[in-house]
Amino acid sequence: MTDKPFVLFPGMIEPLRVARVYGYLIQHGDALYHPGGTQPICTMALARKMVEGGWLEQHGQRYEPTKQGLRATE
Repeated sequence: MTDKPFVLFPGMIEPLRVARVYGYLIQHGDALYHPGGTQPICTMALARKMVEGGWLEQHGQRYEPTKQGLRATE
């Protein structure tokens, strides 16, 4: 994470909510999906911004919400 905080954009709320429900999101191609999902939750460009901002953590092809990301959906 960088020293500058990243703003949570409205388009980031839904991926964080889904990640909270399932515990993680999975990368397939150029998008993130919930486990077993067929509809993309968000693009990889948005996912990278969310990782940079500290909302998600990347573990291989899994993206898990951080404590900050979990609080953002409350």
